[in-house]
Amino acid sequence: MVKKKLKPLVQHINREISWLFFNERVLQEAEDETNPLIERMKFLGIYSNNLDEFFRVRVATINRMVALKKSESIMSYSPPKLLKRIAEIDAKQEKQFAACYVNIVNALAVHNIFIVNEKSLTPTQGGFVRSYFREHIRPVIFPMMLDALKDPNTLQDDSIYLTVVLEDSTGKTKEHLALIRVPTKNVPRFLILPPSGDKKYIILVDDVIRYCLVDVFSIFGYDTFNAYTIKFTRDAELELDNDVSKSFLEIISQSLKQRKIGLPVRFIYDNTMPSSALAKIKRKLKISKTDTVTLGGRYHNFKDFMNFPNIGGKELEYEPLPPLPHPHLPGNTSIFTVIKQRDVLLHYPYQSFQYIIDLLREASIDPKVKSIYTTIYRVARNSSVMNALINAARNGKDVTVFMELQARFDE
Repeated sequence: MVKKKLKPLVQHINREISWLFFNERVLQEAEDETNPLIERMKFLGIYSNNLDEFFRVRVATINRMVALKKSESIMSYSPPKLLKRIAEIDAKQEKQFAACYVNIVNALAVHNIFIVNEKSLTPTQGGFVRSYFREHIRPVIFPMMLDALKDPNTLQDDSIYLTVVLEDSTGKTKEHLALIRVPTKNVPRFLILPPSGDKKYIILVDDVIRYCLVDVFSIFGYDTFNAYTIKFTRDAELELDNDVSKSFLEIISQSLKQRKIGLPVRFIYDNTMPSSALAKIKRKLKISKTDTVTLGGRYHNFKDFMNFPNIGGKELEYEPLPPLPHPHLPGNTSIFTVIKQRDVLLHYPYQSFQYIIDLLREASIDPKVKSIYTTIYRVARNSSVMNALINAARNGKDVTVFMELQARFDE
């Protein structure tokens, strides 16, 4: 009797597909009703931020393979087929994400916390919003007329834009499109409105701008305004110039700057945007057929929701867990003196990261320290670690940092 050969049971899952399902588990945390409401909102922000980086890095690489017409299979997927599958999963998860957001908003309303938009403001709230706009937002927004936009690379991929359709009801002024970058780097994404009894209100800065569009464009003869949010994600892969006349530092520096003007790889837009306006935007921003185009809702850039304000009770967030002090590192004690006598193990975040900052600060001013060598993977935007190292260099120390640029976005 001839024995049949058994097929191996091991199945390989494509890395990119696997990552999307990993990120879906973050989304499931946002859907989990046993988690506090504000934490669920923060999970939406984490999911969104993860997805942005996925498209900037991994999808960007696949796009390049398609452009180079590479046909080799990537775990059973050709590059074009893989892009199509990613777009399918992304679209499905976008619907799941939108439904989750609505559920959280409705649950917040049960706690008398309401997220309102420009159409539901009371006259009193409207006056508060308009005053806030004129004082804090108007000075930092600079509209761009789409027809006059010469270089789409000037648009930032880590920002959201309002596509404003400008119309004149009398027909004297031709319809135009304008772009306004929502200035979340200058003002918080969320504005807390004055309460009304037990009811508390939050409005997104996107809707603050929508409410006040007349203050920006009426002087140009327009009286009808409709704004739709768009967002695009650029290719953030690192390209290295082979010019031998340049120093390595110049090559790296120029390559990092190129990330800011990389080609778009994903475009997401408000699904209520008129098709004519959408076509003009895609043409102006050079959104190609290989780019992932996603129908989204009213709001994008949910990474800002990681800082969603809690204007309710403590039960809406996890109980804070303050870091524990280390028994061998009391305050006002030289860390160098302690570690000369014994080894010290720090376990972050259960113990404070401040001990690391203190160690670097002490090293930066200790006359016996001649040099500091460290590897940096990712750091905060205003990094105390980097500030300590810069201070050490200013104090005459020889500071060498190996920066992991493949971590991206924190250079």
